[in-house]
Amino acid sequence: MTVAIANRQRLVPLDRKGLRALCRAILAAHGRQANLSLCYVDDVAIRILNRRFLGRDEATDVLAFPLEDEGTVAGSAPEERLLGEIVVSTEKAQAESRRRRIPVARELALYTAHGLLHLLGYDDHTPAARRRMRHAERAALAAIAP
Repeated sequence: MTVAIANRQRLVPLDRKGLRALCRAILAAHGRQANLSLCYVDDVAIRILNRRFLGRDEATDVLAFPLEDEGTVAGSAPEERLLGEIVVSTEKAQAESRRRRIPVARELALYTAHGLLHLLGYDDHTPAARRRMRHAERAALAAIAP
């Protein structure tokens, strides 16, 4: 299982090892084996993606692009599958972490977990679904907490 990380920003240092561990823990907890791509960007870049793919002309915290159905070759082994790509705004994470008075690495982990849970089928469009997702986020972050 590969968790590829692209760092396209200079605002926040990334804990690549921790982010990979988080993603692997979430996938394992859901009984999944798949490759994953993470990309960390600034607000300008995520706003462009949000406008292009979702029609929303604003920066957001995280976007998740499922790729497994499109990128899976019939009969390919689970370890060859690409589940999707998660794009995270480090600028949003930094601002929110300051507001909440928590480490920016914790906020980045939350956004990463949130994006991965979307790829695994979670949504946050109804109160019940939002509670289920928040519970899964807390469990994922607790599993990697020191």
